[in-house]
Amino acid sequence: MRDIITVTKKEIRAFFSDKAILMQMFILPFAIVFGYGMLMSAMWSGMREDSAVQDNKSIIAYSINAPAEFSSALDELGIKPAPDNEIEKYKSQVKSKDADMLMIFPDDFKMGSEDTNPLSNIDIFYNSDKDSSMELYSKATVIFTTMQPRIFTFNESADIEYDLVDKAAMLRNLLSGIIPLMVFMAVYMVCMNLAANSIAGDKEKGFLNTLLITPIKRESLAAGKSISILLVAIISSCSAFAGMALSLPKFSEALAIAENTSYSISDYALLLGAVITGAFVFAVILLIISTVAKDVKQATQLSPILLLIVMIPSLLCSSDNFSANVEKLGAKNYIIPVWNSVKLLQDGIKLNYSWANAGITFGINIAAALLGIVVIGKLFRREKIVNG
Repeated sequence: MRDIITVTKKEIRAFFSDKAILMQMFILPFAIVFGYGMLMSAMWSGMREDSAVQDNKSIIAYSINAPAEFSSALDELGIKPAPDNEIEKYKSQVKSKDADMLMIFPDDFKMGSEDTNPLSNIDIFYNSDKDSSMELYSKATVIFTTMQPRIFTFNESADIEYDLVDKAAMLRNLLSGIIPLMVFMAVYMVCMNLAANSIAGDKEKGFLNTLLITPIKRESLAAGKSISILLVAIISSCSAFAGMALSLPKFSEALAIAENTSYSISDYALLLGAVITGAFVFAVILLIISTVAKDVKQATQLSPILLLIVMIPSLLCSSDNFSANVEKLGAKNYIIPVWNSVKLLQDGIKLNYSWANAGITFGINIAAALLGIVVIGKLFRREKIVNG
């Protein structure tokens, strides 16, 4: 145990004496997650504001020979009487996107019925290559349809919210496909670099030979190096978690969603536990790769495979079909190391989790990390001392 502590202290001292590594551990994960969160929030906020501006911007549209009974409908649409009857001029403006619409009523226009033949025709000229023109055309056709004889109405009350979508749940589902990927990517970037240099780097420099001929047991050496990387994983996980915790409220603000988007202390505790225990498995797997690899380059080339294990399921879960198949697995999702943390993080963000599944995840990941340390020790026992 004394040897393990000695090796751990040596590794930690080396990490904390390097300013670049300190920035990687404490600042980089936070910057990645929080920065990405702010970028997404700004984009969503901008899209919402653009939509509001689009709704409120002035419409340039004209009508010719419009009957008096259409005045209120045309005013609602923002269509104004043309100053003159030069049809080709206004059609040219619509074609060049300087105007949104030209609506021409025949001189003898009259409101008919099903028995009227022929019916009066309204010519509506628009530009399908201009968004505002297409939107105005759609609104005009809807309003004109409502002006025709009706046998019933629907969704007429302005006081009733007919769209029953849960906006908060929709936001949480969206974030559950984004946040886990960003959090574990940030942790991965830190652990990959330090794990690769911790063992494969020592091999490359020849320093591992020196360590292997010391009286320290190889298992103790492996355990000391592993524990130091696990401590790094904890620090980087907390940094990434801080970025996530500060970003989550910003997403709801960006989309102007206030209801049911807040998280409690217990929710945040579960999210933090999912990140840290997932990072444990990440770190151990990266250390195993580093132990097997001949040098840092080989270790960093093999490591991205682990990231794909997180990326692919996380992205696919945004698909309803894939997500439904994942849910059918039930508790089996929480006994697969790495994936269980991604799944639990998604559940936590959706506020659809159970502490039983969280307990399974935490226990499995800690056990997997301990087993990984044993594997690293056995790999160290088989490590050969290279002369020269």
